[in-house]
Amino acid sequence: MKVAITSASFDRQLARGELTQLEWLEGCASALGADGVVFARAHFPRTDDDYIAQLRKVAVDLGLVPLAVADPVLLAPETEPSARRATIELAAGLGAMFVLTVLPAAGDVRPAAFVAAVSAAKAAIGVAKSRNVTLLAGIEPGTLGADVPALRHFIKDVDSAWLRFALPAGIDDGGLGKRDRVLLVSVDAGSELGAVAQIDEAARPWLLLGGDVCAQRITDLRRVAARRLLAPAAAGSYDL
Repeated sequence: MKVAITSASFDRQLARGELTQLEWLEGCASALGADGVVFARAHFPRTDDDYIAQLRKVAVDLGLVPLAVADPVLLAPETEPSARRATIELAAGLGAMFVLTVLPAAGDVRPAAFVAAVSAAKAAIGVAKSRNVTLLAGIEPGTLGADVPALRHFIKDVDSAWLRFALPAGIDDGGLGKRDRVLLVSVDAGSELGAVAQIDEAARPWLLLGGDVCAQRITDLRRVAARRLLAPAAAGSYDL
């Protein structure tokens, strides 16, 4: 089992300058014992080549996989193509495998919003493919990907191996098969560990730990992966 930590769990500390990205990486490796990290796009104080190379080097030296850059507005109609490209280039510079996003809001004119989102996804995929970065679409209420059927419909219309699923733990996946490739499963503080135990290990998805991050919860997740029965971990925050 591979556990990644998202910087979104430390949004307050990062936004206030109480924690730097470099300190966050150190804490994920030492205090939390994570396998990988997901960088929220909003948390970069700068994106020049020297800084990105430093982040990548520090992560690798700490034994962390720079897994993804999370950008929730990657496919939004108002996002400029140059901004989409910048996010994908950022992921490539970090050596990340994925850009994690959600679909745009459904809007008042759903068919038009759907068509615009598909067009944006295809354009983004053109860039992502050239940089060997896969886009992962997650479920978000109020968006065109509010549930598994909607997300599946969207991904089918885009019809590219460079766009795959990211789903919350415990959700009814509607019978997704191996071809659908769920590459990342989100586990927050409210996720029952029993739901994590049902994840198809044959697909070997990454588990993205969000919400309240605590060292004990990571330990519990690893025990679940080892087929042990455990009670859900107590919710709590973990300050680096």
